[in-house]
Amino acid sequence: MSDSKPVVPEKPEASEENEPKWDYTTSGQTFFIGALTVGLNLLVLILFLLYKTVPSVHAFFTGKPV
Repeated sequence: MSDSKPVVPEKPEASEENEPKWDYTTSGQTFFIGALTVGLNLLVLILFLLYKTVPSVHAFFTGKPV
């Protein structure tokens, strides 16, 4: 049996440490964008279900009855 040493990741090179940071969003901004995305998706889903099931909503969007 051979004694295998655990693989230790190498330290990043000096050029990688000096690279600019590109993610300038805070956790609050990230949460807001995520909540906005989920909310708008739910709105689209509700409108679609109403469009398919309620004749007056279908007529509102298309201008003709079901």
